[in-house]
Amino acid sequence: MPSSIEALRARIKQMESPHARLAAVLPFGIASLDACLPGHGLALGALHEVAGDKLDSFHSAAASLFVAGITARIPGPVLWCLARADLFTPGLAQAGLSADRGIHVEASPEASLLACCEEACAMAA
Repeated sequence: MPSSIEALRARIKQMESPHARLAAVLPFGIASLDACLPGHGLALGALHEVAGDKLDSFHSAAASLFVAGITARIPGPVLWCLARADLFTPGLAQAGLSADRGIHVEASPEASLLACCEEACAMAA
């Protein structure tokens, strides 16, 4: 009888498509961080949630600038969904992400924010 790990590996292998394409990634360029991520970077063409440590403006701004700096490194539009109307577009531009690349969605409560993300994924597919 196979061990539960072997059975799980067999099940995963069955679920994987032989035609699955490798997703492109955007590495951070920090070996210890990239090594922890699937594909050794942040998956492109995917949804990612980034939030500050607290709900105060300092931590939210730091998280927003972090994301702006990362997304500025790749071409194409960026869908930016948020639950609070606290996005400062000129600040994102200073981090390298120009306003003409962004599609901003403000939705509250968070359940409708998730619905917006789901709709965006369906449109992109």
